[in-house]
Amino acid sequence: MLKILSLSIILSIDALFFGFSFGLNKIRLPLKSAAAMTLTGLVIILGAIKLGDIMYAFLPHAKLIGGLILIGMGIFLAADCKNKGSLKSMLNKPETTDINRNGKIETGEAMAIGIALSIDSSAVVIGTAYLGIILPLTIMIMQLIFLLAGVEAGKKIKPDIDSKYISVISGLIIIILGFTQLI
Repeated sequence: MLKILSLSIILSIDALFFGFSFGLNKIRLPLKSAAAMTLTGLVIILGAIKLGDIMYAFLPHAKLIGGLILIGMGIFLAADCKNKGSLKSMLNKPETTDINRNGKIETGEAMAIGIALSIDSSAVVIGTAYLGIILPLTIMIMQLIFLLAGVEAGKKIKPDIDSKYISVISGLIIIILGFTQLI
């Protein structure tokens, strides 16, 4: 259970910083849009867990492959901090996700953000599908909590930490989890 909770927290940090950047920039995120964002991500993650289940059922060394997927995803997340066109760069410019520029994230915009937030989660879930359905549900709950907490925190404080460091830390933790799966 500790592994599920730690993975859920790590994979929800992006949602925390998205929410935080919305709050900083006074972009409203109605509960309906936050729910649409996390439910969209859940659908993608459930598809990933199904793919992982198939992988574990048919491949003799699936746990090894899953560990390698985690290590690869961790490297990608850690290295992604330098990519200016990355999903992480949206954290610095949340107004780009407010397509109609009305200062509010609408349901359609929220679904697009949900897809973006679930891409890294889905790769990790494929590598950890043996943990079962509880992982995607825990990720969804944590993302919703982190997203809403981030919006509120963003309204109140201005951080000194650069989002690229969060990407590196998240990536390193996922790499470590990948290596523990290989052992």
